[in-house]
Amino acid sequence: MNTKHFLFALAALGVPAMASAQSLPEGVTGKGYIEYEYLTSDGEDASGIIGDFDISVAPGASGFGFDFGLFGLDFEDTSEVALYGALTYTTGNHKFSFGVPRSALKDHTRVPDIGGSRFFSLEAGILTDGLVDVAYLQSDETPIGLRYDGDFGAVKASASYHRFSDEEDVDVFGFGATYTQGMWFASGSVEHFDGESANGTLVHAEGGVETDLYSVGLGLSNGDDSYFDDTAVMLWGSYKVMPQLEVTATVLDVASTTLYGVSADYNFWSGAYAQLGYFDGDNVDDGVWDISLGWKF
Repeated sequence: MNTKHFLFALAALGVPAMASAQSLPEGVTGKGYIEYEYLTSDGEDASGIIGDFDISVAPGASGFGFDFGLFGLDFEDTSEVALYGALTYTTGNHKFSFGVPRSALKDHTRVPDIGGSRFFSLEAGILTDGLVDVAYLQSDETPIGLRYDGDFGAVKASASYHRFSDEEDVDVFGFGATYTQGMWFASGSVEHFDGESANGTLVHAEGGVETDLYSVGLGLSNGDDSYFDDTAVMLWGSYKVMPQLEVTATVLDVASTTLYGVSADYNFWSGAYAQLGYFDGDNVDDGVWDISLGWKF
């Protein structure tokens, strides 16, 4: 087992278990998932493990703390891990992070995975989450940066900065904000990167309604040729058939291609879940079935 396999297996097994333990001390919180995913299409298949989770330690209502995060996959012949860690300082409703923080964009989107596939979303995620996660995952360089989070009641806002300095100096700036009022939500984000040989900007906005029973949303992304040089449209809706079972339909239209997917998620024990999904679309030879078992917390 190589280093990346070992790191991912260790964190994937240990971090969710620690985060969901009933004996977590006050000031320690966790969120994320670890999932085994199996994909099959016209007799061809692929499978692997994907995980994305965060642990925050913030003793007291204010003062210094620490954030740790991991985003990684061990899928067929690919094993990649991106580790996050930041010293934090909280004062009132403001939090400042220094080190290797998460990008601001990911906390301001609710667009679900098409057909429930986490693996496919690694590619499509740049439309909503920006490029920091993917660039970090695919390179050996750790992007040093800063982040700010503010809680203003109905409005939550975040800003981040990351610097990739290997081979070519690249600065990535991100900003996102979400407004929630009752069942209504609206959010927007922008990311700009500036390098020695290229620069680009991504803008994303979405809105809709979300209740305990159902959710409906519309998202729009626009990027220049350094991203995808087009406008992407996302539509989604979900409904809880029963407390344990939720069905979701998604549509993504980008670059003259329309993809659509459906999925069903069944939660059966203390965060454990099973998921069945399918996605297909224009310019796709065959549809893809997705069967997953996972644990979210």
